[in-house]
Amino acid sequence: MTSAEPAPDPVHASADAGSAEDETVRDASPLFLVALRDTAFVLGALSLWAGADAWSQATGAGFGVFLSSATGLLAGAFTAAQLHEWGHFAGARLSGGTAPISPAGKLVPLFLFDFERSDERQFRWMSIGGNLAHWLAAIALFAFVPTASPGGLALACGGLGFAVFASSIEFPVIRRALDGTPGAEALATIDAEGIQRSGWIGLGVALGAFVLL
Repeated sequence: MTSAEPAPDPVHASADAGSAEDETVRDASPLFLVALRDTAFVLGALSLWAGADAWSQATGAGFGVFLSSATGLLAGAFTAAQLHEWGHFAGARLSGGTAPISPAGKLVPLFLFDFERSDERQFRWMSIGGNLAHWLAAIALFAFVPTASPGGLALACGGLGFAVFASSIEFPVIRRALDGTPGAEALATIDAEGIQRSGWIGLGVALGAFVLL
């Protein structure tokens, strides 16, 4: 989940320097520029996979199959991860929350969720938006990518693995938030051990689906 911290002072522009309520939070970079950047990254990852998969199918070489499969897993996970972050952003913005975009040169985080200017309902929508996005991405990969080849199947399984990884971390946060725990406190329950455990679970699901399917 996006690091949720109050936006730093430099991104605030004040119409009345003496009143915090009058401050307008500004994006550090134009939204279209950041969207273009991330679209280019996703297309680049998918293009690398497509090239490896085409080579694998054309030659039938063992290394080609390995390369297309490995590239597919990574590209699928990366694509789902990018949509996950944009889902968080969409949930925050569409619910009326304050979520200024980070500088275009800073890849992570995509935005900062401002707890001071956003309420608990907006935090919940921000959290749900990311999870909805990565599951839709995983479903779309299985629905629209030909999975007859190992590379195509690996791409879809990579998206599935990321969805399981992210949701295993964030579903408990969402549940606590829905039960009334303040968003900042719910988010603080995420720890390094839990992230590592979820990473192994997501990897296991991706590889298991690839082998079984």
